[in-house]
Amino acid sequence: MTPANLESGAATLSLAEPTVRRNIASTLAGSLVFSGSQWLITVAIARLGSMAMVGQYALGLAVCSPVFAFTGLQIRAVQATDCTGAYRFSDYLTVRAVGTVCTLAAVAAMAWLMPWHRDTVLVVLAVTCAKAVDSFSDVLYGLFQLRDRLDLIARAMSIRAVGGLAALTLSVAVSHSAAAAVASLTVVWLAALLLYERPIASRMEGGQSATPFRAASAATCRRLTVLCLPLAFVLLLLGAASSLPRVILERHAGQESLGVFAAVAAMSGAIGLLYSALGQTALPRLARMFTGNRKQFRSAMGRMMLFSAAVGLAVMAGAWFFGVRLVTLVYGSQSAVTPELVTGLVAVGVLSNTSSLLGAGLTASRRFWSQLVAALIIFLITAVASAWLIPGWGVRGAMYAGLAGACFQMAALGCLCLQES
Repeated sequence: MTPANLESGAATLSLAEPTVRRNIASTLAGSLVFSGSQWLITVAIARLGSMAMVGQYALGLAVCSPVFAFTGLQIRAVQATDCTGAYRFSDYLTVRAVGTVCTLAAVAAMAWLMPWHRDTVLVVLAVTCAKAVDSFSDVLYGLFQLRDRLDLIARAMSIRAVGGLAALTLSVAVSHSAAAAVASLTVVWLAALLLYERPIASRMEGGQSATPFRAASAATCRRLTVLCLPLAFVLLLLGAASSLPRVILERHAGQESLGVFAAVAAMSGAIGLLYSALGQTALPRLARMFTGNRKQFRSAMGRMMLFSAAVGLAVMAGAWFFGVRLVTLVYGSQSAVTPELVTGLVAVGVLSNTSSLLGAGLTASRRFWSQLVAALIIFLITAVASAWLIPGWGVRGAMYAGLAGACFQMAALGCLCLQES
């Protein structure tokens, strides 16, 4: 798709609100396309380049992704639930710009201090620039989500996915350079941001002028940062709680046991896309319900929990009866894989995804600090359970440690939701 076509498509696009089902379907489709493109990027670099280039790309993601996750402050979730207009779009954009600049400076300093080869440094910086562009798209997606236009997000993600993958593949085939390939991807993402996503955001904010994109005041930025900061720590703590059992398992049982655990856990990842699509679609609607009709808010949360229970029970039943067979089909024969392990790890995924729906309800009701307290306790429970169970039980211990954290997470967030509504 050419820049002219992108601009023309953005200019003529209808901003009429789609249905809930269409939003869920669009979000699921966009997530699948974008996730698939990220996997194909690795395949393209490996097949047209080398595994060393794949390692450089993976290092770039490992270095910058956690930093972006924290400095991003989960602004999109806060923005998508700001149904009262407490902050302007430009306020969110300014805070995101400050966080992105801080991340760029931090990663650049790290790249300068680390004893990496020049090619590796260039790849790390290129990946960081790509993630920086992605961070600005995320703010625009928050605006689209607030207006219930998740179909626009799916369309934009698909344009970025297909265009970026094509540019990266062509670049790595011609240049045999991972840095040049990621730079090509960044250019396509930037073009989509400026020529497709930004014009739509301008129309939503009342015109093509630059007014919606003016900088916010320092005082407003500080207030918004303080408001968002608890969710950033929630993301950090939940990520640490998810990673901790794997770290302890590798230390006590070795890399092979960790490989079995990670491979089986990855099988339940696909269901998360469905839960994410539902949560993203529901978030702004829940915020409006909480502000205007608490009874409607409780009813919507109850329906989401019934959906999660139905899907979760069906998936866990499938895991018990067919999980080992599926894991063997995908990964080959694994003697350590049992129905108990597969079903337990699927249950962890179901409980965590259910908790994400409860978290959407809490975010919609603007209860950010409560989520932080719960996340801290979840991390401590997971840490204690991991230290107690993994040394003696290995992979099963890691599964039960994750299950303990996931059970408490769902119970705690559920109680908070009932308390608030």
